[in-house]
Amino acid sequence: MTCGPLLRGELIRAIGPDMDRSLHVQRHGDRPAVLLVVGVNGTGKTTACGKLARALVGDGRTVLLGAADTFRAAAADQAGNLGRAVGARVVRSDREGADPASVAFEAVSEGIARRVDAVIVDTAGRLHTKTGLMDELGKIKRVIEKRATVDEVLLVLDATTGQNGLRQARGVR
Repeated sequence: MTCGPLLRGELIRAIGPDMDRSLHVQRHGDRPAVLLVVGVNGTGKTTACGKLARALVGDGRTVLLGAADTFRAAAADQAGNLGRAVGARVVRSDREGADPASVAFEAVSEGIARRVDAVIVDTAGRLHTKTGLMDELGKIKRVIEKRATVDEVLLVLDATTGQNGLRQARGVR
């Protein structure tokens, strides 16, 4: 048995086998579904955003990516490339180090104005032990919610994340 099925089984057991695991990606009223993507450094958050956007576009939905990882120099460029590849518009800051909550707010505002089905917001990687960075995630969520509901907070994990990822997920609530 490979590690994947074993890890999946353990995660399902830890979280609860009866928990709803469907993604809420449907528009509601005049607002798009908003998905906030979080995780520690290097787990593939931006790539996961691109893959999710590709799947949604493939299902006939319109998608906007918010490049709110303003910390990593190449993140906005990577999001732009992924957006172009899958047919999703990308909202990004014109300067490195911009306020990520501002970028997320602009992405959601543009998603509402363009009447897209889903806005996927990519965030910078962080560890649960960095209080200031964790507080920033909370700020991003609060700022988004001035315009729309955050329908999903997706935690991207890789094999090395372990307990750090679980603690981060609990901190974003």
